[in-house]
Amino acid sequence: MKRTSHIAAAVVLGAVLVGGTAACSSADAARPDGVGVMEKLPKDTDAARSKKTAGEFRNWVREHGTAQQKATAPLVRRILGEWNERKGDAYISTDIGGGTSSTSDPRAAAAAIVKAFAGWKHSGQGHASVYDVYGNAVITDYRF
Repeated sequence: MKRTSHIAAAVVLGAVLVGGTAACSSADAARPDGVGVMEKLPKDTDAARSKKTAGEFRNWVREHGTAQQKATAPLVRRILGEWNERKGDAYISTDIGGGTSSTSDPRAAAAAIVKAFAGWKHSGQGHASVYDVYGNAVITDYRF
């Protein structure tokens, strides 16, 4: 009887370990899901365009943004992606976590940036992600 309970416990423990490791695979961490979530900043294929777009965004925030958005807009360095009035994905590269400007609350700064982006673009189905100075995601898949 004792032997059967030990075998059953070993089988259950093995199943939990196998199931737990399969669900936590690090191989899937950097892949986008169905809506464009990226844990790392995608490659910038048009640096001139992404810098120009970031400048246009910063100018819009200076005129229309809240006080918090105006304080965080200078952190935006490049805006990558494709979007229009109906949908799209934006990847926002910032100086959060380093660079020439600093912030005491990276998550709040990123939240202000994506909210300002949503106001700037007035799109119905887009997604924006904000990345720190090292290209790591701070906020992903914010719907705008």
